[in-house]
Amino acid sequence: MRCHGMIVCASLLLAAPAAAQDNPFAFTGGAVKSAYIVYDITSTQKGAAAGAGWEMGVAPDRWIMKSVMPYEIGGKKDTLRMLMVTTRDSQYTYTVMGKDREGKVSPQLRPHLAREYAALNAAGKARFKENLKLMTSGSSPMGSSSDANSLITLTGQKLGSETVGGHKCDVYKREKVTACVMPDAPLVVLRWSDEKQGVSMVARTIKINSPLPPAVSVLPKGVRWKKEPPDDADFIQGIWSLKHPEQDPEAVSGATLAKFAVGYLATPAATAELREMGAGTESGSTKDTPSDDDSSEEEDTTGS
Repeated sequence: MRCHGMIVCASLLLAAPAAAQDNPFAFTGGAVKSAYIVYDITSTQKGAAAGAGWEMGVAPDRWIMKSVMPYEIGGKKDTLRMLMVTTRDSQYTYTVMGKDREGKVSPQLRPHLAREYAALNAAGKARFKENLKLMTSGSSPMGSSSDANSLITLTGQKLGSETVGGHKCDVYKREKVTACVMPDAPLVVLRWSDEKQGVSMVARTIKINSPLPPAVSVLPKGVRWKKEPPDDADFIQGIWSLKHPEQDPEAVSGATLAKFAVGYLATPAATAELREMGAGTESGSTKDTPSDDDSSEEEDTTGS
């Protein structure tokens, strides 16, 4: 999904059951099987957060988010309402703004990403994570990836831990965004702040391991869903375009895109190329990845 931080949207999909607890593309994990969270929203702009609401439910195979955002245009006040629902293979977005109604549906890429990531060995996973940080750093050509903040457990720097609402969460920071995420549950975010937007969200109600409704049961009826290409992991398309400029990534299957992108980011060649493009090491990591200068062959990063 094209996310401008969690304040606008957030999307991480748990893959098939093959995804392990440490899989950064999972929804939940560890002791967290499901979560329902209601947030308090504050803004540095006077009155900007008044009447705003944000709640979400997360389970291993679905994510349900509802938001209410008052706005004013040309002196006229109205409310933007958004419902986002993911299933195992699709993402539905329904927005209501004034008299306008719009429904969009797109296939998910992250199930494929999670499976490919799970197939890497430990060295491959470590290199993948480091290279993704390099790729999404501010000086990288792909540093503006809209997924960089929504994937903050991958792209950000871990600063420590704290407790929110009686639950422990790990603090990550990427540029102007800070998030506190429950361990091994990448989408269970208890606190989120964006200094650039001047907006913060803190969990007010937290229910862990409570039942959630099926995804399809919350979708509005009678909507003509406009089909859209996948856009929940735009860095994959960026890598494909970088290495295959002759072929539109939207014409390539999600499975092929994910296999190529994860395989590429798990190699020493990717490290060298990303640094050459100017990514450097500004991503928050203080460790360099191993060099491939002493070997003419790339290491095997698969789980075989």
